This record gives sequence, C-alpha cells and structure tokens, in this order.
Amino acid sequence: MTTRLALPLSLLLLSALACGGDDRRPGGPTRPGADGDASTSSGSDAGLPMRPPPPEDDPFDPDSSCGATAIPTERVPGSLLLVFDRSTSMDEDPDGDRPGDRDYDGTSKWDIAEEAIDTVLSSVGDDLGTGLLLFPTGDGGDICDVTLGASVPHVEIAPLSISRPAIRTALGGGPNGGNTPIHAALNAGWDYLDTLITPGQRGLILVTDGAENCDDASRDAVLARAETERRAFGYQTFAIGLDNSSNFLSTLAVNGGTPRNDTCMASCVIEPTSCGSSADCPGGASCIFGFCADTGTPDCCHYDVSAGDFRADFESVLGEIAERFLDSCVFDLPRGEDPSSFDPSQVNVGVTFEGEDRTVLRRGSDPGVDSWDYTSDEHDSIVIQGPICDELLMGDATVEIVLGCPTILI
Repeated sequence: MTTRLALPLSLLLLSALACGGDDRRPGGPTRPGADGDASTSSGSDAGLPMRPPPPEDDPFDPDSSCGATAIPTERVPGSLLLVFDRSTSMDEDPDGDRPGDRDYDGTSKWDIAEEAIDTVLSSVGDDLGTGLLLFPTGDGGDICDVTLGASVPHVEIAPLSISRPAIRTALGGGPNGGNTPIHAALNAGWDYLDTLITPGQRGLILVTDGAENCDDASRDAVLARAETERRAFGYQTFAIGLDNSSNFLSTLAVNGGTPRNDTCMASCVIEPTSCGSSADCPGGASCIFGFCADTGTPDCCHYDVSAGDFRADFESVLGEIAERFLDSCVFDLPRGEDPSSFDPSQVNVGVTFEGEDRTVLRRGSDPGVDSWDYTSDEHDSIVIQGPICDELLMGDATVEIVLGCPTILI
C-alpha cells in the first residue's frame, strides 16, 4: 500500500482587495453550487492534460481590479475515527465457531482484525489523525450501551505518532461481549467528530461482523444522518462488514460518500419476495419457486471481508480506505489578515503545474469535474476535485487562492 501525506506542493494563498459582488459565472446568472461541465480542453493541441477553459474575468490577472498579496497555506492531514465492534460474536473465528466448539481454530475475528489494524496503521504516515471507538461501551451480558463521555472514544483522535500505541493497547483488551448497537455507535462517532477543531477532512470507519440488534427503529434516521454529515460537514463514512453484507451497510457507504465503486447498489442484498418470473426480480436476481433469490455475489457499496482469507482481505480493505482518505486534495483556507471580513462567496482557486499556465478552477459540486468546493458549511477548508486532484498528488504544483473577488462558478 502506498499512502501520501507529505506532498511536494508549493502552496500559496492570495488575499485580494475586496472587489464587491456575489458568486458569479462569467456570462451567466449567479447561482452558488451550480452544476455543469468544465472538462473542455484549453491545451490538448500541445499534448497537455484536459483543462477547463480560462474564465472571462481572471481574478489572478495583475491588471484586474483585485490586487493580491501572498500568504502561505498547506494541505492538511485528515482526522479518522475507527468505530470497532467488540460484541460477543467478535470472539468467534471467521467461520462462526466459538471457543469450546470442536471446529474452533483458535484465532478469533478480533485477533485477526487486531493484527491487521496494527499492520496497516504501522504503514501510514504519522501525521494522519486517528482515534478509536469500541462498541458497546459496557461489559458483558445483553448490553447496548454506547455512552459519549470520558471513555468514548477510547482513544482520542491525534496524530498516529501519538495515538498508534494507545490504539494497540485498547485493542489488546479484546471483545467485551454484549449486543451490536451500530446505530448508537455511529451517532456517538459523528457527535465526537463534531467536537474537533481540526481543519482537514474528517472521516469514520465502521467495522462490524453483525447487524443492529438494539434499536432497529432508528435505522432510517441514522442513514439520513450519514448523508447530512457528508453534505453539511464533509464527513466521509466508510463501512466494513466482516463476512457480512447488508443493505444497511451498503446504503451507509452511499450516503456517507464512500461507495467502493461506481456500479455498486445501495440495496445490494435481494430480499426474498414473491415473483412470477425473473423479470419481476430486481438487480438480476432469479425467480426460484415463486420467490426472488440472489444467486450471485451482491454488488454492495460497502467493503465486505470474506471468511476465505480473512486477514489478507481485511488488511487490503483497510489499506484501500486509508489511501482513499489520504489521497484527498483538502487544503487549509486561512481567512486573511482580518478573519472577520472573510466572505465565502469571494474565494477563487488556481493551480499551476510546472511548464503550464495557471488553471483557474471554478467552484462546483460534481466531484468528477475539475473544480473546487468547500468541505463543509464551516468554510474552513477546500477540496480540489476531479482528475486534476490525481495530478496534484503525483507531481509538483502551486496552488493559489484569491480572497476578495467574486467566486467563479461552474
């Protein structure tokens, strides 16, 4: 696995004199968050990558009415909370056998997962903020407790250079038994992320081998909150099922902005429903004896670790998630010499690769288009998105931000 925290980027923030006006599109009406396509090329004849065309009014133009002063800024590491199931079933081996069973192989899912987590976290850069929440928080019995307090999370988010040993110690305690209060654990995790003041990307990884068995009634509310946390605050919510596929985990990944591919289905597990023929069944399921039955592997949007090669699969999944989370182009957004006068509708972003002219990015909501957007309604950082982000992660570039000129929208 390759992860990138320190990038060879030279990053500048340009604080411009106020120009007045609102968000704008050259030649069009103002409408923040407008969707569109900015992928047309301005340099394909020269063999350069596809770039958006320059705006009619370039806020970086020294002859424009907006003067500029350089202020340093930098890409910021993210904060990631691991929400880990320690219910009774985590003491089973990957085949579902428990200590004392004839076929128990002596190594529990918890043991394997603990080793895999340690391996992955040892390979990730020390700057990544990481913490751990174990659920349920009580001890033994039919407990459903997830109490947000002094012990939750069990390891506060801090750079891995600080939190890595504490995570190892917490996982060394093993599962505590009890039920699987997934919904309460997710709410506690999001509540904790809300308390952070770190400017970078924030995310949560749910790891569970079972289904919610404490509060089924809150299912829809929890799935709705995953989408709200993503849209309002930019939180990414990942889901890992330990040999466990479900429509809940799959939909959680979709609503949390982390589907594992572009073709997966939120409702990936076909429920047995009556049918007259296979044409009546969703998702390519077959009609067998009058009921829809999924005869293939569900195309779920969460990550499912199989029992066949449990540790290798879990390490691979964690590594992929860590790389996805780290390989995000999130940058700090200083607010100039007078933060009280900061106006989020007067921010513009430019990227300059070596040997190329500056590309002025428009603001947009489509992550597949070369553009930028705020990571949250708090406007404390921005994300550069689209193919240009991949180029930023691979090479030298200068990122410049101009304050004080009306935002150019897609």
